[in-house]
Amino acid sequence: MAQTAAETGDGTRVQAAEQATAQATEDRPVTAMGGPVGSYSSSVDPMRGLIRAFEGNLDPFMGRIRAFEGGIDPLYGRIRAFEGDIDPYRGLIRAFWGNLSPVAGELDPKMGRIRAFTDSFVPSSSQIAAAWTLAEQTRDYTQVASLLNGMLATSQTQWQAQVLQSTNKDFQTAVQQPFLNKWKVQLNDPKTLAGWDLFDRQYFLLDWYDTVMNYSGMDRYDHWMNAVKWTPTITQAQGGGSDAVIGLVDFFADNDPDVRSKVVYKGGYEGVNNAHGAAVGSLIVASHDGRGVMGIAPRAKVAAFNPFDSTLTASWADVRAGIEHVGKKGASVINLSLGVEGFTLPSEWRDVFTQSSISTFKDKTIYVIAAGNDGSVQTSNIDMTGALDSTFLVVGSVDPLGRISAFSNRPGTACITVSGKCENTAVYNAKNDKFITSDYLKESGLLMNRFLVAPGEMLLVSDGAGGVTRMSGTSFAAPLVSGAIALIQDRWPWLKKYPRDVAKIILESAQDLGAPGVDPVYGHGLLDIQAAQSALDFNKLKYYSFDGASKNKKNGKEVNAKSLLARGVQASWAGSTAYFTAFEELDESERDFLIPLSTRLFDQSVNGQAFQTYMYDLFMSWVSGDAGIREGGYGLMPSKPRFASLTDNGKAGIGESGNGWSYAMKGRFMTRETRFGLQPGFASSFEITAPEGVASFAAGSGDGALSIAGNGAMQLSSDFNPLTGGNDPLLGFASGDAHMAARVKVAPNLRINFGVTNNRRDIEDDFRNTPASSDLFQQQRLLGDYNATALNVRFERSFGLRTNVNIALTQLHEARAMLGVRSLSSDDFGNGTVSRSATLSSDTMIGDTLQVFGSATVARTSSDRNASFRLAKMTSTAWQVGFAKSNLLGSNDNLRFTVAQPLQVEAGQVEFTSIGVVDRETGERGAITQRFDIADPARRRIRAEAHYGASMADGKTNLAIFSSMETRNVRQDIARWTVGGQFRTRF
Repeated sequence: MAQTAAETGDGTRVQAAEQATAQATEDRPVTAMGGPVGSYSSSVDPMRGLIRAFEGNLDPFMGRIRAFEGGIDPLYGRIRAFEGDIDPYRGLIRAFWGNLSPVAGELDPKMGRIRAFTDSFVPSSSQIAAAWTLAEQTRDYTQVASLLNGMLATSQTQWQAQVLQSTNKDFQTAVQQPFLNKWKVQLNDPKTLAGWDLFDRQYFLLDWYDTVMNYSGMDRYDHWMNAVKWTPTITQAQGGGSDAVIGLVDFFADNDPDVRSKVVYKGGYEGVNNAHGAAVGSLIVASHDGRGVMGIAPRAKVAAFNPFDSTLTASWADVRAGIEHVGKKGASVINLSLGVEGFTLPSEWRDVFTQSSISTFKDKTIYVIAAGNDGSVQTSNIDMTGALDSTFLVVGSVDPLGRISAFSNRPGTACITVSGKCENTAVYNAKNDKFITSDYLKESGLLMNRFLVAPGEMLLVSDGAGGVTRMSGTSFAAPLVSGAIALIQDRWPWLKKYPRDVAKIILESAQDLGAPGVDPVYGHGLLDIQAAQSALDFNKLKYYSFDGASKNKKNGKEVNAKSLLARGVQASWAGSTAYFTAFEELDESERDFLIPLSTRLFDQSVNGQAFQTYMYDLFMSWVSGDAGIREGGYGLMPSKPRFASLTDNGKAGIGESGNGWSYAMKGRFMTRETRFGLQPGFASSFEITAPEGVASFAAGSGDGALSIAGNGAMQLSSDFNPLTGGNDPLLGFASGDAHMAARVKVAPNLRINFGVTNNRRDIEDDFRNTPASSDLFQQQRLLGDYNATALNVRFERSFGLRTNVNIALTQLHEARAMLGVRSLSSDDFGNGTVSRSATLSSDTMIGDTLQVFGSATVARTSSDRNASFRLAKMTSTAWQVGFAKSNLLGSNDNLRFTVAQPLQVEAGQVEFTSIGVVDRETGERGAITQRFDIADPARRRIRAEAHYGASMADGKTNLAIFSSMETRNVRQDIARWTVGGQFRTRF
């Protein structure tokens, strides 16, 4: 339709991409500016007078993107939804949703269901997409229909219980048939799949994923979150944006109740209903309530202004009015997802920023401007005379592989000029009464110096009507930056008065993409929310040490960064309440950090400020000498080799390369319960996973049994400990030092695992808690250290979503020992003993909140031929059963209860051959074999353990309780009862 301009002073208009169109001509084809998936729109104005709201039209951008065929795979490799770091020694789990109750992260059926669905959906969708492309050439769609039937059947197996519970209808009636009807597909008539373009084929598959995920019962985890390194725990630590007001100059849809509830001001044109504003707003402020999208700053407030009239266009005067109104309502960051087609930064912004009613905001407002969606490069310079000290950032879009989106505008080498010159500009700092050249303004004459990128393709957003949809465009990259700024301003409210410092933080913390340094395509690089909320350079911080449990004079003492690096990680930190308060000097101001040195302080606070636990790994990595590493959202970029950070929550860093391979480096301090008492230790590992999870390899040191065989609900070290648990206990003897493991997926529901683990125990540890004479100690010292190695092969088979069965074969070799027991004579066991076991374990879900599991092991032990002690028919058993129940007393509590028979010798004899008189009449000497039983059923132990955890007051208070009981008092060296607990709260 033809465009009509309102009577404005400048005669130019702003256009919304979703609905506005212009007449196409033969020599100027209609160009798509973007929008919701499946919606098409276009407009051109040869006079460059129109400004668009940059919605994204997700036509796969002229074939440049092939979702699920290798180009885009937002569901595989780059999304690690609900990953958690388990600290079984303290009963806490720090999973994707923050600090949850014990065992919640691994046993939550929703998380497991989502993982299972994604694992099956990704390879099947890739196969379908490839077959569909081939079918377009052969015109035979039979295989495509068959593969689609298989995908639907798998989905039904995994989700039918949830669908029935939600709709009281079966899966096919409630989900499958309505979906196929919407797409006009009849799988018994493959011809209904003919003639689809690439975009529709891709969207069909992704639409199925979103349809089924509606029944997950949780907020959606989207691919952009991992790319920009954001998790809800960062938002929780920073305050959720509760002290920030975000200006949204955009369409606004009142139909989204969640976004609407955050609005403190609404102005502009009314009665113009378009979902664009709600979609943009949802990425910033959507609640974490288990429904739909999660916003980066869900507690922030929104000041909204709609500059678009019924023609779906707006004038620059309307844009100025919008900025003025939301600015007066306290908006310190204003999101502007609009612009002029063909320009990354239109020069008309100068007239906006120099307007007297707006220029007053220059020292307390930061503007986030979408770059535009026509794939153009800025070639003309931009005159910003009198407006350069207004703080603005321009945001482009990247795809889920970290490549610049085909539709995204780019800065090029265009210059922002002042009086015709491309030069730096000094800014007057009233606080210090002097002019400064901010790092933000350094070489600011180039547009690329104010440019960065964020994910902008196929983002899950609000549809403006209470539901969700996927949209693409720089419109949706910009609010990710605005949300990150809201978190900064919430944690450090005074930075609202220093917008140039905030811009410096956002730009300098970005992940470098493209050519090294700032470049004409990616500018400063990819938004990194975690890095933006962290220190830019740990070497330049001023550190002050504190110990929460101590009131000594050393508290508050400044610690030099060089001395910290010289000393490295201190072992005492793991069990302490020590922390650092650190200060970072910016150009015009500074900000502070609370850095915990132990997970004991996670979810606690000082003076109302939460410890920034997301900085824990970064700090430990720096202080241990690994500061050169930068973990990009799309790959690791090390400046030197790195093995592991010293963390005790299990997670040091995860990254992936562009070809789908993923890497993880983990470490934690640990305390192991052994028959010789509690032994401190350190666990670390390096893991690499092939694309689509077809194979993986891990190597490290520490708790090898858990790394090799931990699965399902049996994820505690005590489950494998021969003294406390009944799950594959032979591995427990060899757990403690180096270990390696490999896993291969041989079928969709079948995996084979191979592992080897070793344990070497110092002889001093055997006597740590046992009185012994010096002669006995010296005699044992001559035997050397205890050394055990175990090999493990495990077959994992899943039956649908709810049930898993594992069969494991383990071989344990102990040097001069038998099941952890050694003799005083070095040759009694010869070269050692070999134990072989078979373990059958299984776990299954009953309903949505109850998981039952069990394990049974049978082992045989034999001795070396040259041993003085020879074992005959020695058989041992162990078993463990239990259940895990979530939502027991409320929606945020969990109970895990187990009953186990630790390793028990059921039968066997020891043969001992000596030389003696064999004939008392003649005095003839010979070999005498003696036998004695070593089984003692009367000493059979049954052990019960219970773990309970609850999260209350919106996660501010956490309760954890642990108890164990020996049902029979058969060993004096083991406590009959143990009880422990932990209570933490923050205000």
